[in-house]
Amino acid sequence: MRHGIVFLFLLSQLTASAQRQTATGRLKISPDGRCLVHGGGEPFFWLGDTAWELFHRLDGPQIRYYLDNRAAKGFTVIQAVVLAEMDGLKTPNRYGQTPFRDLDPSRPNEGYFQLVDSTIGWAKERGLYVGLLPTWGDKVTQLWGRGL
Repeated sequence: MRHGIVFLFLLSQLTASAQRQTATGRLKISPDGRCLVHGGGEPFFWLGDTAWELFHRLDGPQIRYYLDNRAAKGFTVIQAVVLAEMDGLKTPNRYGQTPFRDLDPSRPNEGYFQLVDSTIGWAKERGLYVGLLPTWGDKVTQLWGRGL
């Protein structure tokens, strides 16, 4: 059940965002409700690579290299999380940025999110979709992990 909820959330994020338009159009659910299709109705094959720490561990040139590599290998989706699991709230990314000022979610750090936005644009340029997970559960409720 828990995995189903996570999948539906990821699917909703994938289909809802305007950045997910490529040369073949937005993804949507097929009329029979059994698969994803491009805007024109042709089936979409989800071949995803998981790069959870993408925004947190790599810089721009490394991210572009990674995306080039995955596009060349035929991947269609890159799955990444905005708030990294491995101390992503306190340990800065490659540019010295953390997601929030003073760990306060109401004070996002624009510098951190610029890399997220750029990465989504670079993926789109390569015909890749981003399955974007906003955060891990420990950032919402402390049942496991480091939380806030």
